[in-house]
Amino acid sequence: MAQDNSPVPKSVPLHQQAGKYFHTLHTQDLSNLYQQCYKQFDETINQLVDSASPSIADIGEQIANITSTYKLLSTNELESNSFQSGIKDLKKNFKQQSDACPQIDLSTWDKYRTGELTAPKLSELYLNMPGPAPTAIVNNTDTLKILKVLPYIWDDPTCVIPDLQNPTGEDDLQIEGGKIELTCPITCKPYETPLISKKCSHVFDKNGIQNYLQGYTTRDCPQAACSQVVSIRDFVRDPIMELRCKIARIKESQEQDMRNNQAIDVL
Repeated sequence: MAQDNSPVPKSVPLHQQAGKYFHTLHTQDLSNLYQQCYKQFDETINQLVDSASPSIADIGEQIANITSTYKLLSTNELESNSFQSGIKDLKKNFKQQSDACPQIDLSTWDKYRTGELTAPKLSELYLNMPGPAPTAIVNNTDTLKILKVLPYIWDDPTCVIPDLQNPTGEDDLQIEGGKIELTCPITCKPYETPLISKKCSHVFDKNGIQNYLQGYTTRDCPQAACSQVVSIRDFVRDPIMELRCKIARIKESQEQDMRNNQAIDVL
């Protein structure tokens, strides 16, 4: 091996007393920033629905733009998380390799300087770190579902969309016949706070299902012909039904305004 006459070694193992400083090296946690961005998407969707015109073409184009930006944000978040995980593995590998090397002292200095002994270089490990693995978008799926179905339920808040549980699949959803009821089967009133069962996907208003389950740990699902046994812990917020009901109210208000205007024109 050729001797290296450099006055200092190219690399030396991590000194034991430097370990506490090494552990402070980390990537910036951006999770709160991403969550704030996702919250802005939800607020933007609500504002869009509140201010949209009755034209499906108008809202469809805007939803397409929002969806494209949402997917870009999700991809960036996944790459950021992958990078953070890679840095953790990088530090672990560097520490293990460094600990396996003889410690630097007066007896080993010349050996490291001449290359007889070698130690890992953190910069080289970083440059050779593999890039982020491709990962499907999995975060904030409720928002992605809303973006995918909004143009359809804006056109008809009661339409049935059978592949709603696969929001990352085909771009064109298939609309099935029939209608979704916008009233709770327990209270027989329009939904105020719709909750959906994680077991059977049946939807009930919060007050209705709480009253139905009051005094019970578990009970048969109140939906006719459903064989599931449910508890209050099985129910979560249903943002799709919330949106259906909101759009239905907006359309009803728009239709009432049109009838009033027609009545004024007749007078």
